[in-house]
Amino acid sequence: MHEGYPDIRERIDEEPSWYDANGTPRYGEFTPERCPDIYAHTVVLLQIECQACGRRFKVEMHAGVFEHIEHPQELHYGDPPAHGCVGDSMNCLDLKVLEVWHTNRIEGWTRHTELEGKI
Repeated sequence: MHEGYPDIRERIDEEPSWYDANGTPRYGEFTPERCPDIYAHTVVLLQIECQACGRRFKVEMHAGVFEHIEHPQELHYGDPPAHGCVGDSMNCLDLKVLEVWHTNRIEGWTRHTELEGKI
């Protein structure tokens, strides 16, 4: 189950645009540079759904130095971001790979649309 971050959420009137891999609410447009792991070489934005209430979320996942994401359609986010529902502690339904980004640190981030689509 992810932290609900009430110290952040109660100070901002708008809903988060997306959540990072830690369930942290993020505001503004998603970019791979906003990944919480500065060593990540693969960053993926998924659309997930709460099993209990059906609420949908955009969430980020990433692979760091010693990890590899070969098939983004096989990723599983786990519990959805905390949203005050019994589903906070249930595994989410993974719906769609929205964006896939890779970097080699020299050329910058490159989007790989061929890896995106329904899960």
